[in-house]
Amino acid sequence: MKTNLLLIALTGALFATTACSGEPPPAPTTVTVTPSSVVPKPPAGPDAKTVAWLNGVCGAVYGFLKAHDEYSRKQRSGSEVTRGAMKEELGIRAGFAGKAVDDLTALPPSPIPGGDAVKKSLVDQYAAARDAAAAGKQRLEKSGNEAAMDAAIKAMDATQKPVTETPDLLPALKIETPELMAAAAEAKTCAPPH
Repeated sequence: MKTNLLLIALTGALFATTACSGEPPPAPTTVTVTPSSVVPKPPAGPDAKTVAWLNGVCGAVYGFLKAHDEYSRKQRSGSEVTRGAMKEELGIRAGFAGKAVDDLTALPPSPIPGGDAVKKSLVDQYAAARDAAAAGKQRLEKSGNEAAMDAAIKAMDATQKPVTETPDLLPALKIETPELMAAAAEAKTCAPPH
């Protein structure tokens, strides 16, 4: 309590001294702020080269998956597998995988760190499927025996690997930074087919 009274008394004395000194209180200082002539730029859009590269990779992979899926839906189930039908199917599937290889190989170096390693892995995968299908077809053309049919069936299995083993592209490419996420959102072919 005594401390409060002392504080009030000191404050009153200080006020009285200032009021009685006769000096006018100092004028408030005026600060002038000049607006900057630099106008902040709106954020730039995603890097066009990154968007184009992602469109190329996604277009090749999802294009293969779409072509494979559409072709598979047209196939009649329960039909007898003949040598001629197997040759035709292997040729078609080799073409799907070959197109994916060509599309991926035509891409420029990746603007995404680690993107070239993912692309190489995909090229290797599709090239293996293409080569297996072509070899199976060639073997059927040379011979229609049981061993050739068995080899053709194994080749058909090899053409399925890119369908079942293709990674989810965006996580595989480590699309984690805001810049890469914006580029991936802009890359229209990176939306997986339904």
